[in-house]
Amino acid sequence: TGTELGALVRRGATTLTGRYPAMVYVGENHPLLPVALFAAAWAGIPFVPVNYRLQDDQLASLVARQEGALVLADPATAPRLGAFETRLYDEWLGALPADPDPLDPPFDDDEVAVVLYTSGTTSEPKSALLRHRHLMAYLLGSVEFGGAAEDEAMLVAVPPYHVAGLANMLSNTFAGRRLVYMRTFDPERWLHLVQVEAVTNAMVVPTMLSRIVDAVGGDRADVPTLRSLSYGGAKVSERVLLDALRLFPDTGFVNAYGLTETASTIAVLGPDDHRAAVATDDPVARRRLSSAGQVLPMVEIEIRGDDDQPLPPGEVGMIHLRGEQISGEYASGSLLDADGWFSTRDRGSVDEDGYLYIEGRADDTIIRGGE
Repeated sequence: TGTELGALVRRGATTLTGRYPAMVYVGENHPLLPVALFAAAWAGIPFVPVNYRLQDDQLASLVARQEGALVLADPATAPRLGAFETRLYDEWLGALPADPDPLDPPFDDDEVAVVLYTSGTTSEPKSALLRHRHLMAYLLGSVEFGGAAEDEAMLVAVPPYHVAGLANMLSNTFAGRRLVYMRTFDPERWLHLVQVEAVTNAMVVPTMLSRIVDAVGGDRADVPTLRSLSYGGAKVSERVLLDALRLFPDTGFVNAYGLTETASTIAVLGPDDHRAAVATDDPVARRRLSSAGQVLPMVEIEIRGDDDQPLPPGEVGMIHLRGEQISGEYASGSLLDADGWFSTRDRGSVDEDGYLYIEGRADDTIIRGGE
């Protein structure tokens, strides 16, 4: 329950305050992972989830950036972190004080809440900083507090070091939705959990969606409770998406586009647009299936040309964003310009009806599994 979660968070926060400058988590998803994030926030220190799938030297390099941090890991990853004083997450939870001292949270919106490492290509991953005000702007602008019905449950299959995993954790807790965690993704297990846990909402990256479609096969998926399935993190193939819409006919599909630096989703293609695309031969409606949807009301967007000037609807250029949830900040400094605009380095266009189309990257990037 929320009361029990709050008690665990308060107990966890008392073990962190004044002792550590950050909390690093290196491991798979965990049913009580929200305790770590909220305990760190209550203690006024950043939560830093690290990609446990990296090679040992890369992993050590990222953990070492958080000097003096509390490092928590799962049993499979902890032995790989021999150079650091590491605790098992379950052991940390089990040792929390039963009767902690009173603790007032700092409530400083400008403090760093989360550090996420962006995927490195030709250079070291950058430390993207998300402050409390960025995350709260995202929640207040896109989620109804306590708005979930009592029967609603969210299946979280995206790993914790991915911004979508973080957004799932925050937005569904904010909405009051029950969280069901998959430690690691498996398509058959995913389908099984949707059934036995009566899951109503889920989020996947395109590679996961493709594997789920293959696991279902040619028959209609037996998931009567699944009302909403969102996907994002990379472009999904039209074939996979059309197959998924056929196999999950009673599920509302949502395409969510966002970046680590934008504190998750900034544009959404909703269920009505998905249904319209498969129910008509109208080329405009069909084309929208390849879009990222419409930009959320609290986010401004400009498509700029090579001269850095805004382009008219339909013209392809560099996507720039501005808004309270846009961070655009790394440990090395901010990339926001003097007017608060952030260049996503994605190329795209916005049509006359406000639908955003992503045309590709302005730099060389390989996206695999949403990373």
